Amino acid sequence: MSILLVFPLIMAQIAQPLLIRQIVLCIEDQSGLPSYAGYLCGLALFTSCIVQAIVSEQIFFRNGRAGMRIRNSLSSAIYKHLLTTNTATLHKTTAAQMINLVANDASKFEELSMFIHTPLLATVEALAAFGLIFWHIGLPTIFGYAVLVLLIPIQFIFSRQFSRYQNVKMYNWEKAMEQRVREARQRELSNIYKVSCLRALNVAFAFTSLPLISLATFGGSWLLGQTLLPENIFTTVGFFVMVRVPVTIWLPSAIEKFSEARVSARRIDQFMQLDTLSNKREKIENENEAHAIVMEDTSFSWKNTPSLFSLNLKIRNGNLVGIKGSIGAGKSTLLAAILNEINLVSGKLQLHVRSISYAPQSAWIFADTIRANILLGEAMNDERYKNVIKACCLDIDLENFGEVGDLLIIGDKGVSLSDVLLLRGKTRILVTHQTHFLVETDQIYLMTNGQIEELQIEQIPTMELSSDTSETESSDNKETDWVPNSAIADMNSIIKNETSVEGAIKWSVWLKLFTAPPLRWFGLFLMIIFMLINEAVYDFSNVWLAMWSDKDYSEQRLSFYAYIYLGAVSSILIVAIIRVGFGFYIMLRGSTYLHNRMLTGMLYTSLRFFESNPSGRILNRASKDQQILDQSLPVALIDTMQYLLMIIVLWLRRFYMRSSRQLKRLESVTRSPIYTLFSSSFDGLTSIRAFNVQDDFLNMFMDRIDTNSRAYFILYTSAYWFGLRLDVLVSFLTLITALLAVFFRHQILPSAAALSFIYCISLTGLFPWAMRQSAEAENSMTSAERIYEYSQLVSESQQNSNKNNVLIQPAEDWPSHGIIEFKDYTFRYRPELDSVLKNINLRIESKEKIGVIGRTGAGKPSLLQALFRLVDQSAINGTILIDNIDIGRLSLHHLRSHLNEECLTALEAVQLRQLVRNHPDGIHLLVAESGVNLSAGERQLICVARAILKKSRILLIDEATANVDHATDTMIQEVISDKFRHCTILTIAHRLNTVANSDRILMLQQGQVVYFDTPSNIHLT
Repeated sequence: MSILLVFPLIMAQIAQPLLIRQIVLCIEDQSGLPSYAGYLCGLALFTSCIVQAIVSEQIFFRNGRAGMRIRNSLSSAIYKHLLTTNTATLHKTTAAQMINLVANDASKFEELSMFIHTPLLATVEALAAFGLIFWHIGLPTIFGYAVLVLLIPIQFIFSRQFSRYQNVKMYNWEKAMEQRVREARQRELSNIYKVSCLRALNVAFAFTSLPLISLATFGGSWLLGQTLLPENIFTTVGFFVMVRVPVTIWLPSAIEKFSEARVSARRIDQFMQLDTLSNKREKIENENEAHAIVMEDTSFSWKNTPSLFSLNLKIRNGNLVGIKGSIGAGKSTLLAAILNEINLVSGKLQLHVRSISYAPQSAWIFADTIRANILLGEAMNDERYKNVIKACCLDIDLENFGEVGDLLIIGDKGVSLSDVLLLRGKTRILVTHQTHFLVETDQIYLMTNGQIEELQIEQIPTMELSSDTSETESSDNKETDWVPNSAIADMNSIIKNETSVEGAIKWSVWLKLFTAPPLRWFGLFLMIIFMLINEAVYDFSNVWLAMWSDKDYSEQRLSFYAYIYLGAVSSILIVAIIRVGFGFYIMLRGSTYLHNRMLTGMLYTSLRFFESNPSGRILNRASKDQQILDQSLPVALIDTMQYLLMIIVLWLRRFYMRSSRQLKRLESVTRSPIYTLFSSSFDGLTSIRAFNVQDDFLNMFMDRIDTNSRAYFILYTSAYWFGLRLDVLVSFLTLITALLAVFFRHQILPSAAALSFIYCISLTGLFPWAMRQSAEAENSMTSAERIYEYSQLVSESQQNSNKNNVLIQPAEDWPSHGIIEFKDYTFRYRPELDSVLKNINLRIESKEKIGVIGRTGAGKPSLLQALFRLVDQSAINGTILIDNIDIGRLSLHHLRSHLNEECLTALEAVQLRQLVRNHPDGIHLLVAESGVNLSAGERQLICVARAILKKSRILLIDEATANVDHATDTMIQEVISDKFRHCTILTIAHRLNTVANSDRILMLQQGQVVYFDTPSNIHLT
C-alpha cells in the first residue's frame, strides 16, 4: 500500500520547484501574470508541502508497522524452530547466539522495511527531475547528473562493505574474565571502526552531494557561457533538493540495510536449517499393555557415531526400574532416547504410555512462580498439588518462604525445583549412582559403553547397596502445616522487576559518552568546532551562489566568482569528512568506555546482583543496548548535527520527548522478558518437550512479544505524529515566506527570495527527519543510560568492607596452617532479615577434615559464603579467623586466591585421562556451553587439578560426589585424603558416607550448630 503513495508524493515534490520559479518570476515582473498570481502560487506551494507531509509520514508509518510485524514473525519462527530442534545440533550454538538472532538479526529486516519504497521513489524522481532541469538549463544538466551518478556507486560500494563486518567469583577469576571480554570487544571494535569509517564517508558524501551537484551543473553553465539566472539556478537547486534525500541518503541507507539484512538472513537460515526431531518411535496410548517401553535391537546416535548399541529392553508397566553404570556409560543418553531427543539409527522403539514426565539431573526452572514451575501448564488440583508438595518434602521449604509461599517469583537457574508427580502405579525409570536405592526397584539394568544388560539384585555388591546413607535419615522429618513466615519470604524474594528511570537523560550520561578518554573535553570541543565550520562553509556557498546569480553577465564571467565557489564546495567536502569521521570516533570511544565500565561493574559487584537479575535482562543490555550504542546512536547524532538550524528542532522536540523518552524506556524494559524466556527455554528444551508444553511456551513467548510490540508501536507512531505537525509548521513558514516575498517584491533581490524558498522546502522533509533522528538519538541514549546504570554498580569489595577496619597485608605464605575459627558469628543475607547462621562458635584445627551435614535450608552453603565473604559485611556480626587473622580485614582478592571450592582433583586421579586421550583435540577439547557435550558426572570431574595446581592450604568442597558412582566416589575420597592430607578441608555433603571418614562432623539445623564432634560420638548420640 505504501508503494502506491509514492506517486502523489512525487507529484507534490515536483510541483514545488516549478512554483518557486513562478514566484521568482513574479518578483522580477517577468511572469506576464497578474500580481495576485504570486499569492496563488504561494498558496499552491503551501498545499504541495502539506500533501508531501501527510503522504510522506503515512509511507514511513506503514513501512514501520510492516517492519514490526516482520520482526515479530521472524522472532516467533526462530523460537518455534528452537522448540523442535534436535538437541544434538544445538551443541553448535549457544543461548547468547540464539538471543542475538532475535535481538539483532530479526531487527535488520525491520530497519530495511523503512526504506522499501526508496528504489521506486529515487528512480522516478531522478528521471523526472532530469527532464525538467534539462528543459530549463539544457546541456549543463548532464554535468550535474554525472556527479550524481558517480556518487551512487561510490555509496553503493561503501554500503555493501558494511555487511562484511557484521559477519566467576570464588576462584577469583574476575581479572581473567575481564581480560577475555576486553579482547573479544577489541576484535569487535576493529570491525565497528571499519564500518564507521565507511559510514562516515557515506554520510559526508550525502551531506555534500547537493553542493557537488550544483558545482558541476553551474560550473558547466559558466564554462559554456550561459547566463546564471536566479529563477533557473534555484529551480534547478529545488529539483536537486528533491532528488538529494531519496538518492543520496535513503537509497544508500536502503542498500546498507539490505546488505545487513542479507547477512542476518544467512545467519537465521543457518539456524533454521538445523535438524529437527525425527520421531521414529511408536507411541501407543494404551496402558493395558504388559510393557510400557519396548526396545528391540535399537541403536541411537547424537551425531553420526552410535552412542547406544543394539539395545534390547522391556520395561513392564508400573515397574520401578533402576539404571546404574559408570560415568559416561550412556545412562542419560538412554533417557534421551526414550524422550526422542536422540536419533534412532536402527531397531524398534515402542512406548505404550499416555504421557511422560521427566526430572533432569541438572534441575531446570524458568523465571516465574514456584507454582508455575511445578504445574508446568497443568490445571490446578488443590488436593493433588498438596500431596505432591508433601511427597517431595517441599512443605517445610515453602513454609520458610512466608506468606508468599509457592507464589514466590524465582529467576532462571535460581532455585533447584523439578516438576514432580505422584508416582504410585506409574512406570518409573531411575538413573542413579546411589545404588542403595536399587533395593526398592522391580528391575535393574546396567549400562556399559552404550550397551545394556539386566541385573538381578543379588549381582550388586552388598557394600554398594548399604553404604550410602541419606542425610535425611539424620534430619528432622516432622510434618508441617505449611505456616507462612514473612521474614524468610522477604529474604527469598530477590527477583526484582526491571524499572525505568523517569525524566530527561542525565547530563552525566551525555558527558560520559562525549568526554571519554583519551581526548575527554578537548574531543567534545573539537567536534563542536568542526560542526560550526562545516555549517558556515555550507551556508557561505549558498549565499555566494545567490550573489553570483545577481550579477550581470559580464561580472558573472569573472573567474573570481567561479574559483571562490569551487573552493567553498571543496571545503565543504573536506570539513564534512573530518567532522563526521571525528564524530564517529568520539562516540565509539565513549561507547567503548561505557562498555568497559559496565563490564567492570558487573564483574566486581556482588552475587546478589546476578541472583536478582535474570540472564535475559543482563543480555538485553550487553547485546541490544550495546548494539544501539555502537551502531544506531552515532548515525542518529551525526544526522541531528548536520545543520545549525536543527537547534530549532531541538527546542521544539522537548515537548514530544517527555513522552517518547519514557516510551523508549518502557519498550526496553518489556524487551528483557523475551530474552529471559528464550534463554530459559534453550536450557530446558528437553523438559519442555518431555512434558509436551511447547504450545504453552510458544504462547507465553507470543504474549511477551505482544507486550513489547504495544510499547514499540506507540513509540514509533508518536514520532510520525509529531513529525507531521512539524511538517505542517514548516509549510506555514513556507506560506508566510512566499506571501511576504510577493508583497515586498520591489524591495528584495530575486536570488534572496529564491534562496529562502529553497531553505523552506528543504526544511519540509528535513525537519521531521532531523526530529526523528534527534529523538532516536535521545531514545538511544536510554541504552547508554541503562549501560551506565550497570557501570555504577557498587563493587563487592565496597559492600563487603568494614569501614571501621583497616585492610591488612598478611604474610606471603598465609595461611600457613589452615586453622579456621568462628567467633560469635551471625550472618544474614540482608540487615533487615533473620539470621541464617546464628551465633556460630567453633574452631577447626590445622589439617583437620570436617564434614558438614544438615537438611535443606540448614545453612550449609551459607557457611561457605561466609568464608568467601560473599555477603554484605553490614549483615554480619562476629568474626572468622584464619590463622588468627580476621578475614574481614583482608582484601577479597587476597582472601579468595588462598581458598578453593568444588570437587577438584587431577585428570589421572579421577580417571578422565582416557576421555582426553580418545578425543582428537586432546587436552584442548572444547567444552560446550553449560558442558552439554559431557555427562553430568564428567562435568563434575572436569574441575581438573585446580586444587593441586593452586596448592591452597584450605579446601572447601560443596557436594563433590553428587553425580558420580560409588566406585568413583570412593576413588575421589581416597584422592582427597592423599593429595590434600596437608590441607584443612570442609566438605558439604548430603550423603553421610561421603563424610564418614572426616575427623569431625558439623551438623547444622536452622542456622545453628547441633553437633560438632567425631563421627563415632555423633553416631552414639
